[in-house]
Amino acid sequence: MIEILKGCREFGDTVVLYPQNYINGIEGEKLEEVCETFFAKGIKKFVIDFSETDIINSIGVSILIGIIEKIKESKGVVLFSGLSKVNLEVFRIVGLTKLIPSFATEAGALEEMGATGTPLAPSAPGGVSIERTP
Repeated sequence: MIEILKGCREFGDTVVLYPQNYINGIEGEKLEEVCETFFAKGIKKFVIDFSETDIINSIGVSILIGIIEKIKESKGVVLFSGLSKVNLEVFRIVGLTKLIPSFATEAGALEEMGATGTPLAPSAPGGVSIERTP
């Protein structure tokens, strides 16, 4: 089975998520569960870094739209970073780039979000420490 997230990093009230490989229905649902776990902890600022995501299919896009709606309904913020040319074009075609700003790098998204300082230890939603490989 493909691992959807190698890790998450928290910067104060902001969390960066790192989906991996191919985001389809099953893997998209895993990403949604991770977002909901952080959201339940009171986190309302999300950066989703797609730098290690190969492709996002239509079901994955649909799930991302659901995640965005939940965050925005609760006055939260979500930004994208690290989109490949293919995934950026998919997001343009479906209109996501009109809703969510996208940044070339995670650092650019974090700066826009106002997240500063050293990140907290890489963590999984349940508090289990995990490492993000470069």
